Amino acid sequence: MNSSRADAVIGRRMATRLLATGVSAACVALSLASPDSVSLNTNQFVLVVTDGMFALQFDSRGKKKQISVPREWLVPPEEEQEEVSSYVSSFNFGPRITAFAMGNGKMGLHLSSFDLLQGGSAQAAAGRDVFLVFDPDASTVQRGLMSLGITKQRVREDGCFSARTAHFLLADINQDGITDLGVVTERIECLPAAENRDVDRTAQPVYSQDPVQWYVFGHGQWRKNPAHNGVLPQDSAALPLIGMDLSPVDFVGYGYWKSHDASKWRSKNLESVPYQPPFRSRLPATNPASSLQRK
Repeated sequence: MNSSRADAVIGRRMATRLLATGVSAACVALSLASPDSVSLNTNQFVLVVTDGMFALQFDSRGKKKQISVPREWLVPPEEEQEEVSSYVSSFNFGPRITAFAMGNGKMGLHLSSFDLLQGGSAQAAAGRDVFLVFDPDASTVQRGLMSLGITKQRVREDGCFSARTAHFLLADINQDGITDLGVVTERIECLPAAENRDVDRTAQPVYSQDPVQWYVFGHGQWRKNPAHNGVLPQDSAALPLIGMDLSPVDFVGYGYWKSHDASKWRSKNLESVPYQPPFRSRLPATNPASSLQRK
């Protein structure tokens, strides 16, 4: 039996087993996909929040099934305590989840939080991104990547409007057949101009982008692996924003430079912008202020 035929037989047997457990066909299609052609599903899973507790909801045998997600996975107590005096809470998780194939019969789940200060001069906002691993065979969930902290943020302080956003990529960066996670972080911050009487010494906003950092999947979780940092595979897939049309960096960048093209923003040590998230090319040319609301 040739390899392609064998793969097909194995795939059918696995699909039969997964469907027998009651997991929907959409889950099966995702779990059998390869990292080379990552498929995304934004309708299969929902995060249910009840009295501060979390549950993962999905279809099983035509019915809604829920499994508990420990609160401390999404809201670490010590980090929650640190935010007591903050403008906003970065733990405001929404219901939407993006599921993606991992290539090993399991699925990665991308969850996102975001909170926006309504009114006030600070115009503060903050949020987090976490990743879970779902096993459709056992209908269980485990930690995937929980240690990223605040991944999106904006605030106006002392006349400076700063922002930070992490974008997420999917690729099999180490060629082991399992989907890995890449993180590209963008920043807008105000840096003081040169100490020169002939130069305006007012702090000026500048844009910067960190080289992509890769988290390689192994032993049940994605773990940081600096060996692949800075590598942007051509076949990588971008995870979409969750609950918003543009990021805090896009919001602040447009406010400063009236453009959604990051290559036109004042940058720090960047001759070109290595990574442009796909959604950016679809943003409207008008003021996007209303697009940063939680949807």
